[in-house]
Amino acid sequence: MTGRPAQAATLSDVAEVVTVQRHSLAQASLAAMRAEIPGYAAITDEALLDDVVTHVRKGNDALGLSLAEARPAGDEDVAFVRPHAARRARLGVSLVDFMHAVRIAHHTVWEAIAKWAVCGPGRGDSALEAAGLVMEFFNRASTVAAQAYLEAEQLLAAEGDRVRRDLLEDLLAGREPAPGPRLSAATKAGLSPDTPCAVVTAVPVAPLADEYGLRSAAALLGRAVGDPDRLLTVLRQDEIVIVRALRDTAGELPTEPVRSARRALADLGVPLAIGISTRHATVADLGKAYHEAVTLMGTLPRSGGVVSLSELRVLDYLTLRADETVARIIPARMREFVTEDAGAGGSLIRTVECFADNDLNVKAAARELGVHINTAHHRLARVEERTGCSLRRLVDLQELLIAIKLFAGAGPAV
Repeated sequence: MTGRPAQAATLSDVAEVVTVQRHSLAQASLAAMRAEIPGYAAITDEALLDDVVTHVRKGNDALGLSLAEARPAGDEDVAFVRPHAARRARLGVSLVDFMHAVRIAHHTVWEAIAKWAVCGPGRGDSALEAAGLVMEFFNRASTVAAQAYLEAEQLLAAEGDRVRRDLLEDLLAGREPAPGPRLSAATKAGLSPDTPCAVVTAVPVAPLADEYGLRSAAALLGRAVGDPDRLLTVLRQDEIVIVRALRDTAGELPTEPVRSARRALADLGVPLAIGISTRHATVADLGKAYHEAVTLMGTLPRSGGVVSLSELRVLDYLTLRADETVARIIPARMREFVTEDAGAGGSLIRTVECFADNDLNVKAAARELGVHINTAHHRLARVEERTGCSLRRLVDLQELLIAIKLFAGAGPAV
């Protein structure tokens, strides 16, 4: 008597492999995730671990249904992915780790199908027939997972941007942040009421080709300013504002890292004008610090650069704040001299500045300028003749230096 031939396996049998083992496959997936992904290995929240298992189990159910009905999965079949992806983003699981976990879950279920296929006659053909539907499901689920994660991440970023902007406006106005997200953001940035701080402001000096260029610039500039955990970085339209807590830092903000960052950004097509305030004793003075930094940016050339108030001399700062009245009371002969010489290359202006920097020592000034001492004397005499002032008279020299700052392009237009 001959036995009845074994019934050929079908897609329904493959579907049953997935659905019957859906929970054990989900547990196996979680174990593999924790073994391969440090971020998942560090999770101690049982509720989150249960959510991972639920996510994988729902995926196995959806795949089983696609196979049982012998049809490709549609977006409605993988819609379950969206809330789980959003939760991972909110909990700080990186996109790389999340997508790695998704791949592990898919690999685990495919291994179960492959193992089933080799354990009986005719199963290989069914597994091969199922492969197209399985791959379609994996591709669609992965795409939706990535999209949902990025959408959640963008929403979180927008919410965080809004909170930081609102916090900055409070601090600039001298208001203490109310309990809630703003106070949490201030605490995270190390900005308590008695915290010493400084402000860095930056604006692009040319149109940016990349719409995300300013955000990337803010991140790079923030790293140059100091410890990211002690910063409040805010984008206000086309302006970057960075508030740096200085509780554990003596003195002023170092400028060289900022200059290096500006050069790197300029090479990347993001030229910036950057102003750095002095150190202020408390957060209550943040509005003054911001005003300092913004004022300084106005002194830079069109090509941008970095200027720090702590590196300026008092005369430089005083001329920054000069108004139209100051400009008008400068004698006309001085104004005309500075304007004309600046337009002709500024050799006489440089001689005056070098003379002053060397404590009225003509010989030292000539050495620094790289000219003969007689040439330096001749130039200074021409300056006195054209301006009507005596460069050995302190009042006259100060007034001429102020005129140079105001009219030779070293200071703001007035």
